Amino acid sequence: MTRRDCLTLGTALFSAACTPAKRTGYLGYALIATSGENSLAVVDLATFRLLKTVPLGAAPSAVIPATFSNQNYVLTPSNDNVHILDRNLSLTSSHRLGEGIAEIRLFPDRSALIVAACPSREIIQADPVSLRVVRRIKLDAEPSSLDVSANGFVAASTGPHGTVELLHPVSGLHKKIQIGGPVGDVRFRGDNQILLAARTDERSILAIDVATQQFVAELPLAMEPDHLCFNADQGQLFVTGKGMDGVAIVFPYKTMEVEQTVLAARNPGVMAASDAPEYLFIASANGLDVSILNIFTRKLIGVVDVGGQSEFIAITPDNRFALVLNKTSGTMAVIHIPTIRATREKKGVSLFALVDVGAKPVHVAVVAREA
Repeated sequence: MTRRDCLTLGTALFSAACTPAKRTGYLGYALIATSGENSLAVVDLATFRLLKTVPLGAAPSAVIPATFSNQNYVLTPSNDNVHILDRNLSLTSSHRLGEGIAEIRLFPDRSALIVAACPSREIIQADPVSLRVVRRIKLDAEPSSLDVSANGFVAASTGPHGTVELLHPVSGLHKKIQIGGPVGDVRFRGDNQILLAARTDERSILAIDVATQQFVAELPLAMEPDHLCFNADQGQLFVTGKGMDGVAIVFPYKTMEVEQTVLAARNPGVMAASDAPEYLFIASANGLDVSILNIFTRKLIGVVDVGGQSEFIAITPDNRFALVLNKTSGTMAVIHIPTIRATREKKGVSLFALVDVGAKPVHVAVVAREA
């Protein structure tokens, strides 16, 4: 190799080292329910740019992404429609399943779509491909929260009516559980053996045995259980709500207990947890910031202004990005998780991107790009 060759190689290596790394994202899309636009915004997460909008004719409230099939589902409650988007993220059909549809869930094995209808007081089971109604199950009161388990159970709380109804549509089991006061969200534990119900009046989490419908434990909290969030392996449940600027950390297995309550965020609201690293992202319910809690150390490591009041947070499947929907500003703030650094001043985090998505974004689901 000549001296000129060495100089040329050295210059190339120096230039490559000094060139900023190409900005890369997640190879997939964010499907965002923009309720102020009556549409679905599709953001390319590789470039963090708005790819297109899909008109729906009514305000959407929830998106269920495709996993084992090519269908994505979007709920528009005002006209009681569930819409299907294909693998190209194009609208293929819309179906009216009932009156006053408030929530939808999909069984983990995608065997059925479950819908909660309020005025008619019923749970509706639909075929996930055709959206043909398979069965309707009457409830004693209007459902306010809904969850489904991997072994075929459906749980519906009835809010101020003070009951939880436990259903198994295939076997026909239907049990009504009296709680004795208003009930908020319900969540199945990861092993499907315990149902956790938020008691808003008592500021507690009630654990119910799914097999016997008996109360197993009641865990007192320092705040109203307005928001519930599991960590990645569902071994810990995080609770925020009115009454305290903190997060309650619940151990839902073995000796059920509130392990501790950590001061974090101002008026904490919606949350999302990443797996590696184990961080909890906590949005202020009436502010513009998101706080980041290290789940392992229980320490608050950062606070970042996301430019609007946060309505929903999602983590990309590769645990590299936190997507924060800002309802007041019509944006999606993006936090690059690997770059977060814990500092004494809590300033070791900044926004990676801020994407205009449309008015009043309320829910987001992430779908991977097809190979």
